[in-house]
Amino acid sequence: MSDNYSTLDEWLYLVINYEKDVYPCYRIPYDEWVDEYVGGIEAKSIDEVKALLRCLLVPITRRIDISNYDAFVLMRDSKSEPYIELASSMSQNEIYKRLANGQDAWEGLTWVLELLPRNPYNAIKALQSYLLAQANLPDDRIIGIEQCTEIIMAKFIRFENSLDRLTKLKPVEFEWLIEYLYERMGYDTEWTLSTRDGGKDIIANIERPDGYEYVYVECKLYKTTKLKLETVRAFRDVMIENKVNRGVIFCTGYVNENLKKRDQRIQIWSYEDINVLLNAHLGSDWVDRLDILVDNKRRKYKRNN
Repeated sequence: MSDNYSTLDEWLYLVINYEKDVYPCYRIPYDEWVDEYVGGIEAKSIDEVKALLRCLLVPITRRIDISNYDAFVLMRDSKSEPYIELASSMSQNEIYKRLANGQDAWEGLTWVLELLPRNPYNAIKALQSYLLAQANLPDDRIIGIEQCTEIIMAKFIRFENSLDRLTKLKPVEFEWLIEYLYERMGYDTEWTLSTRDGGKDIIANIERPDGYEYVYVECKLYKTTKLKLETVRAFRDVMIENKVNRGVIFCTGYVNENLKKRDQRIQIWSYEDINVLLNAHLGSDWVDRLDILVDNKRRKYKRNN
């Protein structure tokens, strides 16, 4: 640890403003400071949060990376066959290729900031993929990326939007919002008219590398109404009749936890879950864009009501 800071605020100032050499600078120094930052994240602007993420995700080159590369070059250019063979076995190291091209040893991930605030789920997926791809990442970079994931979760996904705005929608508008959610998750969707939906509001399907998924979706826009067992049973019967083995119910009212576990083929999302899903795939400001999202669907389906 460098000795030019003693509080989180001092460390943040130095790192974000590049005032002095700070160590560590690619991770928040202490777990307690991470908790402090995340605990007060609601009061921080998106620009403030992204400024910190940018510092934690910049490309880096350590002295040891340069030292290792110099040793590789000496072996590669030596006249000793054992050294040349060893260097040949190391020649596919991407770090050495980057350094040879004048790049940093460890590529940065600041481009994931382009996914914020509207697509935090994919930002986190990108960070996780980077960790998988770079098996020998420096510890500071691993810790820093994990801290970035926690920060993105706190600011953009766990953000608590009020249910009030959602319950002002008409039921059909809520269905359109959930259909749009599935579209953002990569599904092909079909919205079913209420006169012929047969117990499902949306049909969604997607083909992934690990298989094909076909799902029925039912939307229940309640303020305080309890989701009834009879409603779940009726939905199950429609699934059985149509030989569909996966169903999802989105319910903004009260959902008993035991009811959620009653049938493994049916996933029931309450508002707390729905808010997280909408935040993750539409951005935490989806509430402010509800009118636009609904109007786009209304034009698509040429509905006036």
